[in-house]
Amino acid sequence: MIGVILAAGDGTRLTKSTGQNICKPLKKINNKHLLEYSLDNLVELEANEVYIVVGKQGDLIKEAFGNEYKGLNVHYVYQQEQKGLMNAFVEALNVMNCDETVILQLSDEIFIDLKIEEIKKAIQKDFDFYCGITFEDDIEKIKNNFSVEMNEDFSLVKCVEKPKIVTNNIKGTGFTIFNAKTLEVIKANTELHDLCDSFNYLTETGYRGLALNIAEREFNINTIEDLEEAERFLK
Repeated sequence: MIGVILAAGDGTRLTKSTGQNICKPLKKINNKHLLEYSLDNLVELEANEVYIVVGKQGDLIKEAFGNEYKGLNVHYVYQQEQKGLMNAFVEALNVMNCDETVILQLSDEIFIDLKIEEIKKAIQKDFDFYCGITFEDDIEKIKNNFSVEMNEDFSLVKCVEKPKIVTNNIKGTGFTIFNAKTLEVIKANTELHDLCDSFNYLTETGYRGLALNIAEREFNINTIEDLEEAERFLK
């Protein structure tokens, strides 16, 4: 398996809420860089290499992590213009081998008790892609991310980015697994902007997605309040 971590964002919301110019992937939470949480997930899932998509602060990230992390080969892809999440993902796909399963992560997410063995077993099933979910009691957190509708067998029906109306307690995350044939579809469609666009397009064109419960809890770090909440929990 190959990992892709998106770390090209400016961290504008976190910078505004702290009043400091912050390279968000290098922000430390519980004495550990935010980006390290995503890298450690890939190590546990036995990925053999990772492509980190970086932006204008890419040199700082490369200096911090180099070309190897706990046996994981690390490559860097520079996104010159920020044109959305899926554009950043495609930047990585354009320079890597797309014949393998790819695990996509965002550099600003922390997962608590990631279900490593369940994830490994799930990707052996006959699905084309896997949307990582958690169960969330706080409806506002779902509204700030995306909602997921699924069948009784957890097969994906529809995703809605920042929904105004929430009908269940399922929160979508940035943790996604794609098989090789879905990667080619994504590369060919330049109109896909975010993950919901991709999931819905793949589903509508006949590909099967599974909503996969990947962790007990997820923290998406965008503001100082998010950061402080994660720090309190991890301590």
